[in-house]
Amino acid sequence: MNYTTILQNHHADLPCALIDLDTFDANIRSIAQMMAGTNLSIRVATKSIRVPELIRRVLNSGAPYKGLMCYSAREAEFLAEEGFDDFLIAYPTLSELDLKALRSLHDSGKIVSLVVDDERHLKKLNEAMNGVSSPFAILLEPDLALRLGPLTIGVRRSSLRTNADLLKLAQSIKNYPNLRFGGLMAYEAQVAGVGDKNPFKKLLNPIVSLIRRYSMKIIMKRRKELLTELTKMGLKPELFNGGGTGSLTFNTAEKDTLTEVTAGSGFFCPGLFDYYSNFTLKPSAFFALQVVRNPEKGWYTCQGGGYIASGEPGWDRVPHPADKNLKLSGFEATGEVQTPVESPYEISLGSPILFRHQKAGELMERFNEVLLLKNEKIEKTVKTYRGSGKSFF
Repeated sequence: MNYTTILQNHHADLPCALIDLDTFDANIRSIAQMMAGTNLSIRVATKSIRVPELIRRVLNSGAPYKGLMCYSAREAEFLAEEGFDDFLIAYPTLSELDLKALRSLHDSGKIVSLVVDDERHLKKLNEAMNGVSSPFAILLEPDLALRLGPLTIGVRRSSLRTNADLLKLAQSIKNYPNLRFGGLMAYEAQVAGVGDKNPFKKLLNPIVSLIRRYSMKIIMKRRKELLTELTKMGLKPELFNGGGTGSLTFNTAEKDTLTEVTAGSGFFCPGLFDYYSNFTLKPSAFFALQVVRNPEKGWYTCQGGGYIASGEPGWDRVPHPADKNLKLSGFEATGEVQTPVESPYEISLGSPILFRHQKAGELMERFNEVLLLKNEKIEKTVKTYRGSGKSFF
């Protein structure tokens, strides 16, 4: 698809965000195919999309897509107003406004659960749910970081270091009359969130690949043990969530342990997803900047573009031109007000240059609207969260 020509024919206002629906739909099918034969459903990670119309498009594609993983209670409240249901809130909260939103969702009959890992979370939630007609569902999250002596490989999120820690907290939920044990969310961040063919970290790639495979062996064993122990306690999880787009190919081996996996970024296939060896998807999300200057021969300066991805700072977090013949300046990279690009061929002032963001939904925090392209034309323009006046973090 010739995006530049489409944008020019449409007289698109630049900068703009765009989604190639043909590729987006192909990624939906590819991700579903990864889970073929497992009976695992796929929960959609909303933070990786942040466009209600596109979230709806994934769910409407049918099995195995079911339910949403949200990053904010008030995000789930907003999506409920948009007609969605079945919310797994993946991060604990003690905010009064968040707890009010959770209570409202629960009272309205929506399927909703919250991930926690601390007794203090339970106490606060139990107070917030005082008087509910049915107990609120709690999910527990074990710490799945790989710990080798003093070295921690993974993310620091859960306080439930051991299986014994988690089983103890699961048992204690019985002490809170307004809560019930709903299951587990067990995310393997050092596998799903880290690529092993990063061109900016070539020397580390073999080590990262080894760590990913080694971690998965340990994680699969722990998840199976947790399921066995909880079942013995009469607390068999209704929901056992694991995985992310980056680890789905590993999760197929856990069809008898997990009940579902999660995917989100894969639908957009941002730049960081080029750095994974275990799957191949195609980029469907882009942003376009206007060329406004030609400071010297071979150099063209775009307006804006400093949409740096979160995470460990580095060149792998910087957006890059979709056309691999175009190069960023090592001195300026992508800037808040301007982005210089070196080109081997002439580019007209006013023309769009296409870029890929390195992460997925974060791009949508920069735009009120996103253009949806299909069959070589702009099919429609839809609102992002931001376009609906929503910004949750």
